[in-house]
Amino acid sequence: MSEYQTSSSIYIQPEEFAQDAEIKLGRANGNTFQRKSGVDNDHDGQIMVRLKKKRFIDLDYGLVPSENDHEIAKEVPHIYVPAGGGRSTCATKDCQRIGVPVLLYDSEPNEPMSLYLRGGLCFICQRNLNEKRRTQRKRKADRQPAGEVMPSLGSGFGTGNCNRFKFNDHILDLNPEAVVINGPVDGARTRGPGYRCPEIGTDLLRIVSELSHETLSLMQHSSVSQNVNVTASSINAMYKKAFLSVSKATFLLTQWKASWEECIQNTAAEAAATSESVDSRGEVAASQAMLGGIIANKTNSTATMQDHGFDQLGYMEHFPGAASGGGAHAMQTLMMPGDTQNNNDHIEGV
Repeated sequence: MSEYQTSSSIYIQPEEFAQDAEIKLGRANGNTFQRKSGVDNDHDGQIMVRLKKKRFIDLDYGLVPSENDHEIAKEVPHIYVPAGGGRSTCATKDCQRIGVPVLLYDSEPNEPMSLYLRGGLCFICQRNLNEKRRTQRKRKADRQPAGEVMPSLGSGFGTGNCNRFKFNDHILDLNPEAVVINGPVDGARTRGPGYRCPEIGTDLLRIVSELSHETLSLMQHSSVSQNVNVTASSINAMYKKAFLSVSKATFLLTQWKASWEECIQNTAAEAAATSESVDSRGEVAASQAMLGGIIANKTNSTATMQDHGFDQLGYMEHFPGAASGGGAHAMQTLMMPGDTQNNNDHIEGV
């Protein structure tokens, strides 16, 4: 880590931080590396953060962007200057550090903006808030064993038969026996590059096979007539194991379906692009053939008139508008077949 020195420009070459991203930052989600130290009670310096899916960002809390920096950010998608970047102070009470950093680099600029850029907090305060939220989620998960019905948010008169849950700022009333799978289940991957239908299908078949054995074992051990010494805790453990396999299989099935739909859409898009390319080449060839035919007809017509002793200029004077160039315009129209409307241009591929 080096001492903080104000950068002369918001633009930095990728090779300047490539080694830091590969070696010093690490690959784990949430890793951080401070490239430049901060200034007490002023800003947190320059910090790299590893996000999900191998994405990383490079934040600078001490850089005050110039007009030229704003212009560069408009042209380079990996760079971003949020409103108040390098100027606005932290939203935490009694904190005087800069709360809105400048994004020097984002390895995946098409992904949603990081909370460090839109939270309005300095890096330390944002990090503390993230840890607090993570702890709260962990405690809540620890209190709710896998395979058991989640508690309701609250019930009143007329809601005794429903569990109420908050989803996207809306309260949903679910049946008490409803099973909710909230995102990826431990041990199940989300679809992405290198993990599509074939790979998902292989994992799905394996988990379903494991589920079959786990369920069979649960049924056999739960038979009181055959296993009088089986404890409730062992049955509960077997149930949770089978329930986890069911959850993973269900989640992977949804990922397989989504991946399959994406594949179909990509195939259709490629077919449409190929069709448009073929149609375009066909139109060009047809236009060239039409132009060649018109030129040939004009040559033959000219030769015929000359054979019959016609004066071409005198012949054109007999057409209305010839004195003002109308005849020349008519001939020019014939020589511009591309201006003629082609009804096939408006046929859209399915």
